Amino acid sequence: MSSCSVLTESQIESVNNLAVVSDTIAVSPSILFKELSNIRLERGLYYAASLTSAEARFNEINALAQGNLDDKKLAERTDIYVDVLNSYLRALRSLSNETRWKSIGTEMRGLGNKLDSAILRFNQLEMTEEELPEGVAKLSGKYAGFLSETYMKNRQAKAVRTFVKEGDTLVALCSDALIALLLRAEVNELINNESEGLRNNYFAYLRQMEISGYMPQIAQDRHYVELVENLEHAKAIRNKCVSGLRSLKKAHHKLLTELDKRKPAEIWFEELAELNTLSAQLNNLIKELKKDEHK
Repeated sequence: MSSCSVLTESQIESVNNLAVVSDTIAVSPSILFKELSNIRLERGLYYAASLTSAEARFNEINALAQGNLDDKKLAERTDIYVDVLNSYLRALRSLSNETRWKSIGTEMRGLGNKLDSAILRFNQLEMTEEELPEGVAKLSGKYAGFLSETYMKNRQAKAVRTFVKEGDTLVALCSDALIALLLRAEVNELINNESEGLRNNYFAYLRQMEISGYMPQIAQDRHYVELVENLEHAKAIRNKCVSGLRSLKKAHHKLLTELDKRKPAEIWFEELAELNTLSAQLNNLIKELKKDEHK
């Protein structure tokens, strides 16, 4: 480590930028599955409201409740990858921030402990044959003690380089796992079923209202329109998320291979621009979902 040259300011800045723009990409798979689960529940409630028998409606509501629990299990499986990846990115962002060389980072110790806990939790699940490397979490806490004014920027640069090296396998494993989950046939089927089911269930609800002699409230029509829009946003999020995770994996590995080269970051780090674009697009889609939720 002592033989490593100090990173340029632009390289340190690129590390920080990567961590910042990757936040949205890291959390978007979890947002996607939660939104699909919500759409499934809401369209099921429309169908339940179309049933005239109390027993049939009771059974349908209970089936919806069980389905919602099953959806949460899939979301939890996604969340563990998201938690590990996001904890790493938050630690990397803090480590590469200029405040790290101005004062001892007590925040880093907390982030390191959180990341360590997330990785241990992942490895205990035994979902894959490979385990995530625990060294990256230990390093985040270790370097908190080094990053003081005594060691200044050169210590920060060495810490960042080693942290990125340790974290590259972690980023690759989490990205690949999330991509595999997002591209599963079951997810495609879920999205297609929700699209068709939403239309059919709302029509069944309207037909029952007509038979009963009631006019549905305009609020229900508005809610249906919002669900249709949210489903389209969810489809777009899935596609952008897959591209974003691939871009993150590629950009992080490129960062690792280029940190030893003292070239201006803007010359060699084109991947960061691609990552930034995908992150911004995902952020806009997620904002649209949240805006509909608050209507």
